[in-house]
Amino acid sequence: MLFSKLRLIGIVNLFAKTAICEGSHSSAVLKADVAIIGGGAGGAHAALRLKDMGKSIVLIEQEDILGGNIDSYTAPGSDKSMDFGVFSFIDYGGAAALFQRLNVSTAPPARVRAPTKYVDFTTGALIPGYTAPTRESYKAAMEKYLSICEKYEHMLVPGFWNFPTGDAIPEDLLMRFSDFVKKHGIEDAVPQIYATTGFGIGRQADELTLSVMLTFGAQLARSLLGQQGGFIAASHRNQDVYDAMAREIGSTSIMYETRVVRSVRTPDQGVLLTVKHLRTGTETTIQADKLIMAIRPVGEEAMSVFDLDPQEKDVFSKYEYLHGWATLVRHPSLTAGNTSVDNLPEAVAPSNYLETPRVPYLDKFELQDNTAGGLETSVFRTLVIGTKDFSYADAKELLQTSLDRLIEHGILPSTSAEKEPLEVVAVSDHGPVHLHVSAEEHRDGFYQKLYALQGHRSTWWTGAAFSAHFQTIIWEFNEVLLRQMLKEN
Repeated sequence: MLFSKLRLIGIVNLFAKTAICEGSHSSAVLKADVAIIGGGAGGAHAALRLKDMGKSIVLIEQEDILGGNIDSYTAPGSDKSMDFGVFSFIDYGGAAALFQRLNVSTAPPARVRAPTKYVDFTTGALIPGYTAPTRESYKAAMEKYLSICEKYEHMLVPGFWNFPTGDAIPEDLLMRFSDFVKKHGIEDAVPQIYATTGFGIGRQADELTLSVMLTFGAQLARSLLGQQGGFIAASHRNQDVYDAMAREIGSTSIMYETRVVRSVRTPDQGVLLTVKHLRTGTETTIQADKLIMAIRPVGEEAMSVFDLDPQEKDVFSKYEYLHGWATLVRHPSLTAGNTSVDNLPEAVAPSNYLETPRVPYLDKFELQDNTAGGLETSVFRTLVIGTKDFSYADAKELLQTSLDRLIEHGILPSTSAEKEPLEVVAVSDHGPVHLHVSAEEHRDGFYQKLYALQGHRSTWWTGAAFSAHFQTIIWEFNEVLLRQMLKEN
């Protein structure tokens, strides 16, 4: 024990000397049982639950609010809001009880779909002869999809602890989704799967069925079929739940607008972090027994400050991913058109439902209920998906060229102000999305290698890379993860 204490003191002194050399503005050392990096769904919930368990925590978040990709927008001068990131929460695990505990009133999800035109955004051409599935055929196909998902549900949610390896992995999960759909004859469920969450994974048909089920699994299928509940914040501002978490966690335990700039993670003496406030430049050292990483474990710049060891690098280097941007936009021609415009390739007609746009693309210009946000003119929601190095400038250019093409081909009406640039009312960088690996990596035990990192170098991991891609499922994943972490004390 004496050796451990002396070693830790040595690390603290090393940090202090480094800080002096680099002109740090603070010599304070904060101590906590657990440090948490990232205040999105996984990090904010973990902080709240650890406080419930009597642990001291410090939560480090680079934005000025918690919630990550929740994305709620309130118009200036208005007290009304709209969501353009997370539209609803699936009633899973303890989600409903958590909302009640936080005094956040809920309401059923109610998205009214506006009249829609189907257009190939690469050509600007209206898609002739496209026929959507009938309500009856969609329901039958979705029920069949659900029955298949339920066979594998225990392997996927709330985590991958029961996921098999090698030949024990069900063939369905490692098939291309297009082959899976044809095998089971569920083509008529595909448009809804794509329109709900599938656009976030790129060209859906070419992805593993496993990847699709992690974004649209049994829980969401049951919800759409009326077999599992869901809800939104009654205020139509889903950010409310994370604001309520922040109040319960306490402002003294959260460091907003702050980023880690140096770190030391040891196998059994805890962690030391130097964090820097993004506006003031003030640096602070944090000493914690354990670290929870609630950020995506990809991106050389983001991960470089955590000094990944060979084991961690080997696992995380296997990931491929895309980059997503959620936006609210407006333009006189969109307002005059007063309709949603969905982006699909011409090859989708008449009913080739597996045909979807190629990366990069935007999913649609989706008309929002402008009265909810107190806006004078209509706003439209879009999600732009690009390759891993796709920038905001790239996303904005794609939005503008797509709009120009729709006006040029008469899909949207010409107006006296049509030459005005597209206005981006709100934007959210969703960062790396759809982290995935190949079927070969899964057969070689990828999830087992990933989960072997839990507790490695006093570090634990949460978020969509370690669970399914839904807020309430990640919360339930945390309930298991935190119990495992605290067993080690």
